[in-house]
Amino acid sequence: MRSKKEFLYVFASVLLSVILFINASSFNFQNNSSARQVSSETYTNTLTNIPIDAKYNDQTYFVSGLTSEVTVFLKGSNRVALASEMQPSTRKFRVVADLRKEKEGTIEVPLVVKDLPAGLTATVEPQKVSVKIGKKAKKSFSVRATIPHNQIVEGVTVTDISLETSKVEVTSDQETLSRIDHVEAVFPSSEIISGNYSGTVSLNAVDAQGNVLPGVVKPGEMHIQVTTKTNSSSSSSSSSSSTSSSSSN
Repeated sequence: MRSKKEFLYVFASVLLSVILFINASSFNFQNNSSARQVSSETYTNTLTNIPIDAKYNDQTYFVSGLTSEVTVFLKGSNRVALASEMQPSTRKFRVVADLRKEKEGTIEVPLVVKDLPAGLTATVEPQKVSVKIGKKAKKSFSVRATIPHNQIVEGVTVTDISLETSKVEVTSDQETLSRIDHVEAVFPSSEIISGNYSGTVSLNAVDAQGNVLPGVVKPGEMHIQVTTKTNSSSSSSSSSSSTSSSSSN
């Protein structure tokens, strides 16, 4: 009788152990499945205005047509790394255009993402850019300034435009440099001339038709002083209008 009780006791113990083992295994399986689901979750982000790091011999060549900024689409399961790449201060990746083995002329160059952290992938838009590579050259050009008529108040005449300097230096490739006619002082489109004016203008290298050409102008901006006068006919008209108004009163 005693041995039968012992047998039942052992059997119950074994059965309980098996039940506990099955429950523990099931719990671990569920946890592992949840962990796999979390780890497989993918995050995406879009970064705009990312500069291009152009690699070339800038002592010998001048490169024009290179898009200054591109869009990068980031994807990955590492949320911390993704968040770090979103901030310019902690960003590690670069968009590179390697032109060091290219020859002179107009070419298409691929854009490659470098130094991207593990666990992230990137796509660049556009994936290629068209650039012109030419021998670097410098030359001085005269500076001209004009103010559009629609930026001058009616009845006001510009009598003098004074610039900080009459000549500036332009750096470009030799072929482009031969097409530059002068440097244009670009009057700000937000400004209206209603009297004497003093401010800062940006500078662009242009051809004889006024088309902007690629080149680095030094300095890139300068001070401008505009002297004006009020037309006498406009003053007389204003005076007559005031007199008529007074007489009627």
